[in-house]
Amino acid sequence: MDNQAQAVERAITKLHQRRIFKKGKKHFEVASLIPITSWRPVTADWWTKKEACVIGEDPFGNLFLRVCDGTVHFWDRGKQEDEVLAPSVRAFLSALCALDD
Repeated sequence: MDNQAQAVERAITKLHQRRIFKKGKKHFEVASLIPITSWRPVTADWWTKKEACVIGEDPFGNLFLRVCDGTVHFWDRGKQEDEVLAPSVRAFLSALCALDD
């Protein structure tokens, strides 16, 4: 298992403790993460940007995406907009914290 796959697996096992990603005053709750072996390119009409894979979701069905340039985006399905959260999957995972941190 490579380092990124190990980091994702560790984050999955600790998700009950560390599930909040903070960007400025915004907080994003991660409800689930997907193991790297299950990442597949998004093939949906609503995604028309660079190739991306779903790596997780929030409690409301919004998605965390790993874009082909390595960045992690948040897809808000209600607004039909994405927002860059982190420069890499590793940066995204290492920034996860507990709700009260």
